[in-house]
Amino acid sequence: MITLYLVTLIIAPQLWIEPFVGLRTDFIIYPLWLLYVISKGKHNDLIKLNVQDAFFLLMIFWIFVTTAANDTNALTTKILIDYVKWFLLYRLTAVTLATDDGFIKATRPMIFLVFIIVIESIQHRFDPIGIGWAGQPLGWVDQSVLDAGGVGRTQWINIFDGPGVFCVMFTLVLPFILIKFDQAFTTKHRVIAVILLLPLLYAIWLTGSRGGFLATLAIIGAYAMSRLKISFFTMLKVGVLLSVVYAMAPTYLTEIKDENKSAQHRVDMWQEGVEMLEQNPVFGIGKGNFKIYTGRLIAHNSFIEIMGETGAIGVIFWLGLLYLSFKTIYLYVQLEEDPVRLSYARGLALCLIGYLASSFFVTLEYETLYFILGFTRSMSLNKNIDLGYKLKDLRNIVMILIGLYLFLKVFIRLYY
Repeated sequence: MITLYLVTLIIAPQLWIEPFVGLRTDFIIYPLWLLYVISKGKHNDLIKLNVQDAFFLLMIFWIFVTTAANDTNALTTKILIDYVKWFLLYRLTAVTLATDDGFIKATRPMIFLVFIIVIESIQHRFDPIGIGWAGQPLGWVDQSVLDAGGVGRTQWINIFDGPGVFCVMFTLVLPFILIKFDQAFTTKHRVIAVILLLPLLYAIWLTGSRGGFLATLAIIGAYAMSRLKISFFTMLKVGVLLSVVYAMAPTYLTEIKDENKSAQHRVDMWQEGVEMLEQNPVFGIGKGNFKIYTGRLIAHNSFIEIMGETGAIGVIFWLGLLYLSFKTIYLYVQLEEDPVRLSYARGLALCLIGYLASSFFVTLEYETLYFILGFTRSMSLNKNIDLGYKLKDLRNIVMILIGLYLFLKVFIRLYY
């Protein structure tokens, strides 16, 4: 079922391949997946909830509350349905993968399908008229790139229908390629990893995504630091190396002020998101209202969009869900002894780090996040992990919120 779901997510034949075009795949996959879980006798696990699930449910509940407290629009209903569906996806993924190697096996079809799209993106880039397999054109690019002889940026369809969100598809699997360089794997695995890594990094480059570029550096840097056992000097060396790589990149990937004002518009939206919280600290402005409030764009930042639309309480539940997911991985590592599983657990942590890094530049409140969070929940099911939620965890979550809020305030002030 995981493979079938991933086909509809990544390849998305229901959007461009006859005779599947127009098929409501979610009406097929979720009922079949639920029947599969029941047939495997895992229905009890499906209703066995822990504090991580509670934060997810509380987030959904609060979204409904903020919807009732604010104006709604045509997008609001879709968002409410999506979150309920994503919770089901998260739970079905967790229960399905709650075996010793469950989440490891799930990465294999994900990598395979993503590499089909890696091939598509490279072919798309060199297509004479710039049209991809699904009939999609190349994405928008700075005029300076066109003047220098460049072309548009690659993109795909479905939820990956823009260069920034398209790049997320590649950074999701990047950590699971990098971990093949761990000592737990053979030379054969490392050779295969090198062969896969080169076209993957090239596909990332072709998207021309600032957020994707920084997410890639974050993943590679975090991987290097984890391999080198993290020390102050190691962090310093990796930081210098990544700074050099960043400095060597084209200006359209590194400039925070450009002639088309792409970066500036993002910061404008960040500022408006902060204002939403300050004006409506409890209920926010309601889901689906960000673009209506600004009159121009969405937040281009998942944290800011959730904070602005659902207020401080809503974003605390969202941050708490992420916090507890990382805590689950940490506790899993303390219990696991198999080196391969430990490598994959680190790969999953890197996957989340990369996703969150990308989400700071693109709104990524999509099913991909909750599918990956389902991997972390499968770990706690498999090991019967007690998250041991305490008051200090809530304090940590609130401190993260305050830290991000203050960072944004300072950044916005310095930017202007």
